[in-house]
Amino acid sequence: MKILDAAFGHPRGVLGRLGAMIMARMAGKRNAWFISLLDIQRNDHILEVGFGPGTVLQAISDIDTDGFIAGIDASPLMVKQASKRNAAAVGAGRMQLQQGFVQSLPYEDESFDKVVSINSVHIWPDKSVGVKEIRRVLKPGGLIALALQPPQTRDEGKIRQLGVELVELLNATSFQRTRLEFKPFKPIACVCALGIK
Repeated sequence: MKILDAAFGHPRGVLGRLGAMIMARMAGKRNAWFISLLDIQRNDHILEVGFGPGTVLQAISDIDTDGFIAGIDASPLMVKQASKRNAAAVGAGRMQLQQGFVQSLPYEDESFDKVVSINSVHIWPDKSVGVKEIRRVLKPGGLIALALQPPQTRDEGKIRQLGVELVELLNATSFQRTRLEFKPFKPIACVCALGIK
């Protein structure tokens, strides 16, 4: 478990660099599906929580050309790798990446149109606190999208149940028009819970 945590959960060292390479290569189709759910506009302000190697940020920046994109990740290694991958957007001032934690987002109230996260909610210290903090930084009418593609199971029923639990978490935090999206990728399916502030 310590090896998996060092590679994927809280990436660090050689294992973290290896994990980042694996995540970046394997995530293309999943990321495209996830981004298609977000209805990104050219001037959206978007925050990604737990951005890992920065591939989702990179794809979003190709769409959200007049907006602003921010990202936080607990791993200094991921901040370094994502900053390198997105150097042009960061250099142009369209993207800001920093080390941070979902339970204390370093942003003003109602700063973002969308807040997204892929494969990080399961390692948050307190999911409820994290979702409340995301709600705080979302503008009224803003979108939250939490996706999981859990490596610990290939059972689609169990993966759907994880998605149902995410939707219940959004409902308990006063998000409206919540819904669950499911995509049967091989070898591991993916779920995404979405809601509106």
